Amino acid sequence: MARVLVTGGSSGIGRATVNRLARAGHLVIATSRSKQEEITNVEWYPLDLDTKKSVEAFCMSSLWDHRVDVVFNNAGFGLTAPIESASEPAIRTQFEANYFATMKITQKAMAHFREQGRGILMINTSIGGRMAFPYFGYYNATKHALEASYEALWYECLGSNIRIKIIEPGFTQTRFATHGMRMSGEASPHHAQALSQLAHSMRAGTTATPPDEVAKTIVEALFDSRNRLRYNAGKYSGILLLLRRVLPDCWFQRLVAKAVLGGKKSL
Repeated sequence: MARVLVTGGSSGIGRATVNRLARAGHLVIATSRSKQEEITNVEWYPLDLDTKKSVEAFCMSSLWDHRVDVVFNNAGFGLTAPIESASEPAIRTQFEANYFATMKITQKAMAHFREQGRGILMINTSIGGRMAFPYFGYYNATKHALEASYEALWYECLGSNIRIKIIEPGFTQTRFATHGMRMSGEASPHHAQALSQLAHSMRAGTTATPPDEVAKTIVEALFDSRNRLRYNAGKYSGILLLLRRVLPDCWFQRLVAKAVLGGKKSL
């Protein structure tokens, strides 16, 4: 059985993945910002991507003194904000946590894998790493950056026993919308109404894919022996990625505008 590290393992997709791995008998190392209850086969470590000291302490922790077979970088948060009015501190915090902290852990994992001669490294980017949605532009930008970095890393690991993988979930039934999102610039007179409606819609929940179904795909992808880079997860992810690839930009933009903005703004 493998020794697997899952960051952001306390809720949503991360928690569902931790549960699946533990039930399968794998030894799981999971991270959380707060103390978690005991689960068989799961060892918890503190990690807060917002805090550099926390990230540095995690990268220096004793867990790296032992073999780690798989690292799934899942932790992160989302910023809901208009591009024009988001505050600079909010934007920088978004990039520090989602990109820079995650890449520091990525570099630590790569050093560990290079030393032991093998390993599997996966990042959770979401379909937002391949397209952008209104009011999620800065969040999407961090995911685009992670996609680019992991794609480059895939090439750099050719010829080694290190596998690089990207998971791209679609819309998922998690608490991310209410507990994993932050807002900035919502008082802008040009966007206040739209952001208020968006926040209400997010709090109301979603009829999208349950996190355990996404976790099933994640676990399958983690242990897929092929040197495949990208995996989509969830019932809407595949079709959205396909439409983004094959439709003219203007058609796809109309589709997104209608879905997110309710068709109230003309193109």
